[in-house]
Amino acid sequence: MSDLDDRPAPLGWRIGARVVDIVVFSWLVVIVLVEIDQRLLGGDPLGRRAVGLEIDAARPVALLALLVIGYEIVPVAWAGVTPGKLLFGMRLRRRPDDPVPSLVASFVRALVLYLPVMVAAPLGGVVVLALLVSVVVSADGRGLHDRLAGTLVVSVGDRQLP
Repeated sequence: MSDLDDRPAPLGWRIGARVVDIVVFSWLVVIVLVEIDQRLLGGDPLGRRAVGLEIDAARPVALLALLVIGYEIVPVAWAGVTPGKLLFGMRLRRRPDDPVPSLVASFVRALVLYLPVMVAAPLGGVVVLALLVSVVVSADGRGLHDRLAGTLVVSVGDRQLP
């Protein structure tokens, strides 16, 4: 018997994992965009002017894209996990005979999750929007991003609920 279950992981665990992923990813964005991009690559290290994101520049967008690739796409395609899912004992799978999503499925999933957040970031409410996008579930317990990517979040090993 496989250590993966065919049933979706409990909704509360999926929400918890998404909150962890949002917090960790947000910290990474702040570190990369503010500390590295602004201060080391042309910002104002002495604080003489306000540190702000250059919305019209291509560099921050490219750095955000690299963060999404490094945080969500590669780990999901390689091992089927993000840090939040790993912490909560869950994994993404594509089909029973293919336990790790493909790179394309990982990309589609991340695009649905992060593109609305990046578009809405200047408008505020990023955390609420990210939670709504990731938790809008269908009758089979999958979020919009999982339905479009053909993936399923399942419990791993002995962490399954009855």
